Amino acid sequence: MDISESIQILIAVIVGVSAAALIFGVWAYVNRRDRKTARTLLREAESTVVFLFDDDTLVDATPEARKLLRRRDSRLSDWDALIALLRPRFPHIRTQLSDLAEKGKDKVAPADNGAGYLEAELWEGLARITLSEGFMTDADKTVDPVTLEAIEDELDNLRGLGEAAPQLIWKQDADGVVTWANRAYLDVIETIEPTLEEETPPWPPASLFHDIGHPQGDAPLVERLSVKRPYDGTVSWFDVTSLRRGHGSIHFGVDANAAVKAEVAQKNFVQTLAKTFAQLSIGLAVFDRSRRLVMFNPSLLDLTQLPVEFLSSRPSLGAMLDRMRENQRLPEPRNYATWREQISAFESQAASGTYCESWSLLGGETLRVTGRPHPDGAIAFLFEDISAEVSLTRRFRSQVELGQHALDTIDEAVAVFAPSGQLTLSNRAYDDLWYGAGGGTGLADKRIAHEVAVWQDQCAPTSTWMRISDFVSAYGERAPARAHAQLQDGRTLHCRMTPLPGGSALIGFTVASAQGAVETDAQYSDRFIAARS
Repeated sequence: MDISESIQILIAVIVGVSAAALIFGVWAYVNRRDRKTARTLLREAESTVVFLFDDDTLVDATPEARKLLRRRDSRLSDWDALIALLRPRFPHIRTQLSDLAEKGKDKVAPADNGAGYLEAELWEGLARITLSEGFMTDADKTVDPVTLEAIEDELDNLRGLGEAAPQLIWKQDADGVVTWANRAYLDVIETIEPTLEEETPPWPPASLFHDIGHPQGDAPLVERLSVKRPYDGTVSWFDVTSLRRGHGSIHFGVDANAAVKAEVAQKNFVQTLAKTFAQLSIGLAVFDRSRRLVMFNPSLLDLTQLPVEFLSSRPSLGAMLDRMRENQRLPEPRNYATWREQISAFESQAASGTYCESWSLLGGETLRVTGRPHPDGAIAFLFEDISAEVSLTRRFRSQVELGQHALDTIDEAVAVFAPSGQLTLSNRAYDDLWYGAGGGTGLADKRIAHEVAVWQDQCAPTSTWMRISDFVSAYGERAPARAHAQLQDGRTLHCRMTPLPGGSALIGFTVASAQGAVETDAQYSDRFIAARS
């Protein structure tokens, strides 16, 4: 290496060292100027409320300013803590200071048009926030230490209660931004938008319910809102109560998943019942505690002849009955006053479970209407068409009455006993013989033992009554038989015992006249066998 090359290398080293020294000097000057700027800004406002921020970090603050932040929420950044402090008087302060970098300086008046103002200034990358002297009232400055400590203790207690509350509690400003939330709210946010272990959850937290309503006035707004987890689609329901507070709102969310599941289960159960009742021929109408129709089946349409549109409109019980009366689907009352009384009885008896009536309609149909109480004050009515049953009963009764009339024309006194010994049938001649003319007492509570006692009282002692009693009570096949007895007046009484289908027995009594001869037992048996063959 010659001398010229060595000189060139030496000159390059000197130039590099000089450049490095120059750069370090410039950095030191700027750093000292920045520190001097910060100290100067605070020195000028030692007795006022001034905050100095570098982005979200509080670089420094005056003593009065630090007092305001000493009870701050530890979860908030320095900047968010200041926003939370200022929001009661400056509801839109976050938005108003968002363009400070462009403006460089801004002055914001409180929303309540009260005394004081906020001044924001950007200087060498630091934001200086100053609260004017009028911002704090004389009462704020003259609070004694004991009172201040009590207020701060109460604030700590209230904050602790809010944090430990199991329900979701949060507060939003006028722009819908969450300004405070308790642990339960943040836990739900974490399940919706989880963060990594090394990450700090963002603040302000996201809003759980984007479709939440805005309360107006002092009245609370109650809504049922849902939250859906994006990764598994699980939906959680909450009953949210919202209250207006100043320029913002405070909200309380209670877990409603159990209630929603119960309502869904109830709805499914009702649908299952509706499908079941749809197959029934009995009309069903269920009214809630306010007596509005809440359920009916297709059979009700046929039995009441009411249009489905009318029933679907949830008419009241009175309106439904009035409409049925117009369609002649109710028994026609003698007067309207009686009709209203019947309606009142209809409802009250159904509520107590005692209503069961048969309605004979003008068209000849008969409906059996039954009222039953249901839980929570509801009542249900069952409408059953029993026209065929009533017609059959009437025909049967008519045939029985015809048979009775035919039996009453026979001179022989006849009594029919069931296998149990109960007297089931007798004619007029029987009643006249044993109870005197017109002295029959009907069939109620008349058994073979009772009738035997009546016969014995009016006849001479004989074993015939024991034979008749054994014949009535016997099981299996029995052969017809005859016997004789003598009345107290000396007349002869001929008795015949005839088995009937089903184990019943017919006992006949014939009184022999003084002149007429009575057929012998052999003649009676021959005639009976001939009749059977």
